[in-house]
Amino acid sequence: MKKAEFVRKYHGRGFDRDRVYLVYRYRGREYTVCENLAKGNEPLSWQHRAAQDRIDRVIRLENLPRKPYRHEDSAQYAVGLFLDFLETGKWRE
Repeated sequence: MKKAEFVRKYHGRGFDRDRVYLVYRYRGREYTVCENLAKGNEPLSWQHRAAQDRIDRVIRLENLPRKPYRHEDSAQYAVGLFLDFLETGKWRE
């Protein structure tokens, strides 16, 4: 797993004043993990892993080849059939 780069740290105000937020950059995208100083929280390593897995999943989905919508395919096919009919006078199947 690639290492994340620390960006900044800030403290909550008001109702979340007991929280510390840590912002990291991973593969060109930022994510935030939170530490609750009053009650404790799930380990930061778990939060990092979950955020980085989510970013990896989003990047993987963005890089998949895009399929045309089904109605676009059927419309192009129908136009092709119609043009063939106009040229030949016969329907193809």
